[in-house]
Amino acid sequence: MLRLWKKAIILALRSRKRYFVFTMMYTALLFWSSYSLHISSVQTTTAVTSFLIAMGISIFLSLLYAWVITNYRRREIATLKCIGYTNRDCKTIIIGEILFATISGFIIVIEVLFHFVAALGYFYSAVNPSVPSSQLPLISLPAVLLTFGIFVSVQLIGILLANRRVLRVRPIIALKKVGT
Repeated sequence: MLRLWKKAIILALRSRKRYFVFTMMYTALLFWSSYSLHISSVQTTTAVTSFLIAMGISIFLSLLYAWVITNYRRREIATLKCIGYTNRDCKTIIIGEILFATISGFIIVIEVLFHFVAALGYFYSAVNPSVPSSQLPLISLPAVLLTFGIFVSVQLIGILLANRRVLRVRPIIALKKVGT
C-alpha cells in the first residue's frame, strides 16, 4: 500500500504544471473558505454566501482534477493493468494523487498562516506594544482545520468519479497504437 502511495506522489510530481496549478487553486480556496468561516460570527450573510461559493468551486475543481488525471493517465493505467496491477491498485494511485494535491495545499496554507502570524505579531508589537495578541486580524486554526476536513470530504466526489473512470480503462489501450 505504501508503495502505491509513493508511486502516486511520484506521478503527481512528474506532472509539475498540473499539480502546481491545482495545488495553488486548492490553497486559494482553503484560504478563502477559512476566512469566510472566520468572519461568519461578524458578517453572517456575506460569509455564508462566500463560503458556499467557495465550496461550489471546490466541488467543480475536484471533479475537474479527477477527470483531468484519469484522462491524462489513461494509457499509464492501461499499462499498469497489463503488467499486473489490479483495479484497486490503480484506484489507490489516483486517490493518492488527488489527496496529495489537497494535502499539499493545506500544508502551504498552514505554513503561510504561521509566517503571517509571526510577522503580524512582530510588527504590531513594534508599532504598539500594548496591543494584545487577541486583537490581531488572524484566521483561526479551527476554521482552517474545519475547512480542510470539508475539502477532503468534497474530494470524495472527485475520487468517486476517478474510480469510475479507472474501472473503464481496459488494458488493450496500452497495446493499441504504441506510436501515438
